[in-house]
Amino acid sequence: MIKNCLFILILILYSSSSNAQDPKFSQYFAAPLLLNPALTGYFDGDYRVAANMRQQWANIGAPYNTYSLSGEIKLNDEFYHDDIFAIGMSALYDESFNKFLKASNLSAGFSYYKFLDPNHNVKIGLAPQVSYVTKRLDFDALTVASQFQDGSFNLSLPNYLDLNSNKLSYFDFNVGANIALSLNKISASLGYAAYHLTRPNQSLFNDLTVKLPYRHTINFSFRYTTDDLVDLNFSAHQLREGSSRDAIIGAVIGFKPTFESKLKLNTGLWYQSNGNSFFPFVGFDFSTISLGFNYGLFSKNIANYQPRTFELSIILRDNTFTKFKNTCKF
Repeated sequence: MIKNCLFILILILYSSSSNAQDPKFSQYFAAPLLLNPALTGYFDGDYRVAANMRQQWANIGAPYNTYSLSGEIKLNDEFYHDDIFAIGMSALYDESFNKFLKASNLSAGFSYYKFLDPNHNVKIGLAPQVSYVTKRLDFDALTVASQFQDGSFNLSLPNYLDLNSNKLSYFDFNVGANIALSLNKISASLGYAAYHLTRPNQSLFNDLTVKLPYRHTINFSFRYTTDDLVDLNFSAHQLREGSSRDAIIGAVIGFKPTFESKLKLNTGLWYQSNGNSFFPFVGFDFSTISLGFNYGLFSKNIANYQPRTFELSIILRDNTFTKFKNTCKF
């Protein structure tokens, strides 16, 4: 009886998670390839490495943990060539339902940017991306009545679960486009991406009707640098996946104490429509390294709790390339 009830519960939980949005970050600039494949190679310098960690609802039951890592490298110099190629790889790991549902995503792609003017002020880029996704149900993370002993659960005891359909793997395909303006003090970019073009099956129980919906993303960034001491950054993006809609909009201000200083303070605020939440942000740039932290402020409590969500990011950028003009960083 317990096994049958648990099986039904698993079906409900997994069905709900399959129709939800993909894992996403409020510090999306630290996971650029998850937002738009065409952001591959869109940065100053020759390479970029970024890592991000998000913990959601840590004080309400079991938290949702999401981790990302990406790396990109340009294959030629933007100052001397009109056609720019870059390659990028990213990895995403997500665990939810008390680490019962685990998912990993490995992606690889390349971008091609073409400058549209002789001064290299405007360029347009296109990028395909291939992903390999694995999702599995970790039954060892569950506790059942057979493991209850002497007033507590003994995980060394067997749970007698014999469900073979606990893993799902598939390939996926995504595409993106981005157009960018770069001047001495002003930069802007506008992009569009489409994810899950293969519409892979999402059911662990051979239900062919459970398909992953398309995800459409529009991203916009704007940056203005005053005198190399202060820069103003505005960003917004909208996501649509199946019946779910979400938008994030915000701004970041960067301060340098002196012209010679390698240290910069970044502070800002984002608003997320799905959940009606705000994310105050603080970060530091020192030489080639950028660190960021933000904390979620929700307008509504969940089960009389204020959800605790925070995010940490680190980005390593090459800063040896000084000839290229201003590029959006948020």
